[in-house]
Amino acid sequence: MPIREQTSVDEVVFGDPFTEQMLVLASRVARTEVTVLIGGPSGTGKEVLARFIHQNSLRSGGRFIAFNCACLPESMVEDLLFGHERGAFTGAVQRFEGFFAQADGGTLFLDEVGELPLAVQAKLLRVLQEREFIPLGSTRPQKTNFRLLAATNRNLKGDIQAGRFREDLFYRLNIFPLVLKSLAERPGDILPLANAMLLKHRHISAANELDSSAVAALQGYAWPGNVRELENVIQRAMVVVDGTVLSASHLGLDLPLPAAAVAMRSADLEFAPITTAVASRVDGSLADRRAEQEAELIMATLRDSPTKTAAAARLGISERTLRYKLARLRDHGLMVANV
Repeated sequence: MPIREQTSVDEVVFGDPFTEQMLVLASRVARTEVTVLIGGPSGTGKEVLARFIHQNSLRSGGRFIAFNCACLPESMVEDLLFGHERGAFTGAVQRFEGFFAQADGGTLFLDEVGELPLAVQAKLLRVLQEREFIPLGSTRPQKTNFRLLAATNRNLKGDIQAGRFREDLFYRLNIFPLVLKSLAERPGDILPLANAMLLKHRHISAANELDSSAVAALQGYAWPGNVRELENVIQRAMVVVDGTVLSASHLGLDLPLPAAAVAMRSADLEFAPITTAVASRVDGSLADRRAEQEAELIMATLRDSPTKTAAAARLGISERTLRYKLARLRDHGLMVANV
């Protein structure tokens, strides 16, 4: 299967009807100033969609500022968003223009917005209401005019009930929601994306073709890490291949089936073998085969990882998504676990 021109719109590669419809909606909302909240599992392309909206908006001539709200202490998040004056705190040797100011006239994209500390959520809400902010160490309000896009893989309504997210901020963000499906739920995108990644990473090797075994492997895999995992797989395959054609053996997606009943333990998890009854369910459809491979990958990764957090990172998914998948496996009798 040689590389060919892919269906794309402003660098968004797709082949699935769901993605095509999503881009139609995104194109419509892009021409407005409406705030968009993009949901979906980790690695599904939320920032790609946000950039598409910016590029098709009236602010396309302005800057696109992307900020990941996760894994930073509250003080650093506030400093990066609001900026600071020289001498505002120890180490502030010069003035820093924060992202609110940098995005003036353009678009500010807040990725993982559900990870914002509550105190910063309150300050963000005020900025959205007043369209002004005060940099750290200053007493003078500064005006800003940016279009806000946000993304999350969390259930924000559940976080509101748990007291982790402000309800008033949620309704400010959720004016026009767009929710991306997992890659497995839009299988028509898999091969176009794989071909696009071969082109993108052609500096790695001369590989420029997928043979029939590679196509079957790509289409039959569950992709728990979504588009991000697909890109990693393609890059690894391009490193190990000799020649121009990638096959299933280069992708490394074929996982061995358990030959006997083996109990596996990782952290606080104890796995049961896939039973004959369950195995009989996965002999038929492509969807069942994908589910089986995903179960095998999750169990193998958990066995080889010290914690569930580490396993989730290796799989390219959030810990919340991993807990959900573990519950599904337990419900279907593929494992027993204390989760």
